[in-house]
Parts: sequence; structure tokens; C-alpha cells
Amino acid sequence: MGVRKYSVGVDIGGTNIKFGIFDATGKLLLQRKIATDPERGSDAVLSAVTQQIHSMLAALSLRADDLTGIGLGVPGTADSVTGTVVYAPNLFWKNVPVATAIQSSFGVPLFIAQDTRAAAWAEYLVGSGQGCRGLAAVTLGTGIGCGMVMDGKIFHGALNTAGEFGHQIVELDGELCNCGRRGCLEAHAGGLAIVRQAKKRIPHLGTLLGKDSAAISVADVFQLAQQGNPPARQLTQDAVRYIGIGLVNLINLTSVERICISGGISNAPRELLMEPLIAFVRERAYQAISGRVQISKSTLGEDAPLIGAALLHRAFAHPAAHPAAARAE
Repeated sequence: MGVRKYSVGVDIGGTNIKFGIFDATGKLLLQRKIATDPERGSDAVLSAVTQQIHSMLAALSLRADDLTGIGLGVPGTADSVTGTVVYAPNLFWKNVPVATAIQSSFGVPLFIAQDTRAAAWAEYLVGSGQGCRGLAAVTLGTGIGCGMVMDGKIFHGALNTAGEFGHQIVELDGELCNCGRRGCLEAHAGGLAIVRQAKKRIPHLGTLLGKDSAAISVADVFQLAQQGNPPARQLTQDAVRYIGIGLVNLINLTSVERICISGGISNAPRELLMEPLIAFVRERAYQAISGRVQISKSTLGEDAPLIGAALLHRAFAHPAAHPAAARAE
């Protein structure tokens, strides 16, 4: 058996799956991305993940024996002990045995966590959260999520649902969410929600952008807002308001000292997102901490979940704390 000094990170998103192989120093050696296509079903998606990892190892002339482990970040509730995705609404997965599907192909420890928890872990270890006792990593993308690290540990919560930031209610009886409820933050300010509302509220949107309707993105909506389009500007202001409500609730409840924001939406012009968002929080969060909590874009950007996934072996370093890993030794 070779010296295990490499790790694989996999970030399974609702739109794309990112892969990275890292060496022991954290240097990224190879990165790839493929479409998720969740409508194919979980078996097909996980088969594609397995094939891609094999392909990347071969490209670097590595074997599975060279790996410390494989880490997966998934967009939903994950059981890190059993290696199961309990519920991932944007993938339409429920009780999917991810570890069973992938681990047998490599024979090395496999670690799984909600993608936002992986992102928080990366920020805590190597990103903008270094030195913090409590931080939250908020992802604003296709969906909206949050991972937290408290006192050096990924925070799961007693029922393993900590960080369902996107599913807090911000509008009673509001828009229908993929989780089946109405009024969730994600259903009002997630990437899919913003684009959906733009198509409803901005006349001739495709013509304005010179794009087919299916190709319109959140970035397009923010671009129109920056150009002064009134409905687009109102849409972005609404999104900031909803996200701001979510952040105020998060800060007041958890007393985290830093919030790192990543995801596609975080790339919006600063004057349309980060500046009004910080101002909203400063004005409305609990007074004793509103001016002390630090809110910034992630220094790791959209790669935070991928990097954190590759570093999950450091969160579950002891087999006794991670039975699924112990079985693979």
C-alpha cells in the first residue's frame, strides 16, 4: 500500500459537479466539472462521479491506495456516519446510500457532508474564517444554504439539520419551495427563484438580453439592474431584503463572529448585493453584536465546498467518530 498523501474532493451541486485532487499541502493538482443532470436519477449521477474520479486518478498516475480519502459535499441533509443523503430537494434525492455506491469502487475512507458544511470547514481551516471560534458559510446559488463551525467542529445539530438557512420562512404562505413548503428564503431569493421572477416581471426579458429564455441567469438579472432596468432593480432589492432577514435571524440566534458568503449570486456587483446586505444587517441585527459580526465574500469563492470536501478527512480523523470510514480501513 502506498503512502496516503492525496485527497479527492467532490462538490455535487444542483447544476454541476466539481471534482478536485489535492496533495497533502492542500495544493490543487487537477480540477474538472461535469453537468449534474439530476433528472437522470441518483444511480446515474453517482456512477458518473465514480467514473470521473477513476479518470482523474489515471490522469495523474495515482491509485486509490494513494488517497487519504474521498470527500463529498452534497446539497442537502447528509448523514456523515452512514454515508447517506437523507434529503436533497434540488437533486430530488431521498435516502440515497452514497457511501455504498462509491466506496466499493475505491476501498478508501469516504466522507460525506452537506455542501455548506464542507464550505464552512474550508473557510475555517484555510479561508477567511481562520482564527474564528464561530463562523457561518452562507452559499447563495441555485439554492441557499449555510454551514457552521463552532469551537473547531462542524456543527450538525442534535437532529442533524443545522444550517437549513434557505428553508427558514421569510414570507408566510409565499412561493412554493422544492422542499414542499411555502415561503422559504430559497424560494424567494435563490438563483432559480430570481430568474423565475425575472421572467414573470420583466417584459420581453429574452429580447432585452439577446438570449433564449432557457439561458437566462441570475448574473443577467443583476446586469439589467446595474443598467437601471426598474423591474430588475426591484427584484435585486427584494432578494437583498429576504437574504438580509435570513442573516439577521442567523446572527441573533447563533452569535457567530464571521459570515462568509459564496455561491454564484455572491458575484453580483458589490453595490447591488454586499453593500446593501451589510447595511441591512447593521441596522436590524441585535444591537450588541450588529456592529461586531464580520460579513464578507468568501476568500475561497465557489471552490469552498470542493476544498472543504477534500478536507473532510480532518473533520473525521478518528475512525471511532466515523464508523463509515472505519469500515473502509
